[in-house]
Amino acid sequence: MKKTLTFVLLAFLFCLNGKAQSPVEGGYIELTKKEYEDFLNPEEENELNGKYYVREFKDKKLIAIHKIEYLKGKKHGEWVHFLVFRKKGTLDLSTIENYEDNERNGYYYNSDNGFTFTEEGYYEKGLKVGLWNVSKGGSNEKINYKNGKKHGDYWRQDASGVIVKGAYKKGKKLDNWTIEDLAGNTKTVQDPKIPTQIPNTLPVAGGLKTIKGDVKKPDGSVVPIAVIKLQISDTSCAYAFSDYDGKFNLEIDTSKITNGSYFEIVIEGFPKKVISYSDFSDQNTIVLENGRAKVSYEEYRSYYESMKDCQ
Repeated sequence: MKKTLTFVLLAFLFCLNGKAQSPVEGGYIELTKKEYEDFLNPEEENELNGKYYVREFKDKKLIAIHKIEYLKGKKHGEWVHFLVFRKKGTLDLSTIENYEDNERNGYYYNSDNGFTFTEEGYYEKGLKVGLWNVSKGGSNEKINYKNGKKHGDYWRQDASGVIVKGAYKKGKKLDNWTIEDLAGNTKTVQDPKIPTQIPNTLPVAGGLKTIKGDVKKPDGSVVPIAVIKLQISDTSCAYAFSDYDGKFNLEIDTSKITNGSYFEIVIEGFPKKVISYSDFSDQNTIVLENGRAKVSYEEYRSYYESMKDCQ
């Protein structure tokens, strides 16, 4: 897999370096980050149609490349994102997405390039389907999905080596899960804690649900690749990253949400934003604020990587 991803990066960079001033038919058109954001002005109709790439710079250093495609103003085809990871300092593959008619449809890959987090699977009309492989903080999971809900066999090995096996049906756990300890001893349980459940303090009625939202700047333009953290309790959190249209999805058990649960949003160039879950659920849009305490690029990258430890 690593050799394939390296080849994709080298081939794509070669294509960029070899393009003419006027791209040939089927080639890529370069947009600056500002040009791309202007195209997505919420007050204007999106007229993007074709293949594009966007390069981002910080202090005259290249920090990201985004290969994107639109068909009549809608996301289409394969989107590939390369980022400079703080621990490595080189440009590496971060995300592969496939779109059809503005919805994820096809292969999906997201990783911090092997440091702490990788997820890989397939979407069908915006919903997760089939087998997904997820590694996070030293643990590994194999999760089956149907119509966006966990459905079928489940397997997880924690960083400690403990193995949990079971099954879901339409997002709900079935009975008779097994836990195998490091000595090879196996026991059957009715309700394994995956991950550790949160005390039901001031619970809000709910269940397994996909929370959708978007992040915007004070002027209404979108905020791509922002870190969105949902602090569910003192010991549990979930996270997501906004896509290049500022949208994000979080799959959580809303019955674990409390009156103290809140969102925390971090993106370079803006102050950290904190908003309660209840305030967010009223509008599903998070608007950043202007201010002097702006997050630096180094702070953003550090926060980005720390999210992989969320449980």
